[in-house]
Amino acid sequence: MGNPLELYHIRAATESDIPQILEIYNERILNSTCLFMYDPVPIENRLTWFRELKAKGYPVIVAAEKETNKAIAYACFGSFRPHTAFILTTEISLYIHQAHQRKGLGSLLLTEMMRIGRELKFRNLIAGITAENEGSVLLFAKFGFKQVGQIHDSGYKFGRFLDIVFLEYLIDTEVDKHQTIPAFKPFPFDSYVFGETTLDSV
Repeated sequence: MGNPLELYHIRAATESDIPQILEIYNERILNSTCLFMYDPVPIENRLTWFRELKAKGYPVIVAAEKETNKAIAYACFGSFRPHTAFILTTEISLYIHQAHQRKGLGSLLLTEMMRIGRELKFRNLIAGITAENEGSVLLFAKFGFKQVGQIHDSGYKFGRFLDIVFLEYLIDTEVDKHQTIPAFKPFPFDSYVFGETTLDSV
C-alpha cells in the first residue's frame, strides 16, 4: 500500500460533490450492512443532509482523485443526540467508494477527522459500527477508539439480525465553566486546508 496522498487530496466538501457522495452512500445501502437502510435515497436527501450539517458547523471532508477532483470517499461529524447538553459529543461517519478501498484512505480520513475534532473543541467522538464489520472496528481501535458498548440484534438486514458496537475517543478539551451552554467551533469550509490549523480566525 503506497501513500494515498500520491493519488488523492483531502478538501472540504461542496455541493458539487453531492452526486459522488450519493453514489457512495447508495452503494453502501444496497451492498453492505454498514447502513441500516434498505432503499437508495434521492439526491435531495443528501443535499439536505449536507446543507444541514454545514449550517450547524459540522465538518464534511472528501478524498478526491488528483487527476479528476472527483470525490471517492468522505467523512463527517454529526449530532450524536439532539439534546443541547450533548453538543460536545459528535458521531463520526466515514465511507469509501468500493473501487478505492484498501488504499489507506480510511486511516488518512480518520486521522484528519480526529485532528479536526480537537481543533473544533469537541470532547467525545463516537463511532457506531456494525459488529460484523470487523475491518472498521479494527481501524478505529488502531487509532485509539475504545469500545464502550454493544447493542445486540439492533438491526435486521439481508435475512439476519445485526449488532451495533459503539466506540469512543475522548479529547482533552477545556470548557469555559462560565458558559451555561458550551459550543464547538464551526468548521471553516471556505478556508480549510488539509493537515493545517485553520481555526485561528473562526
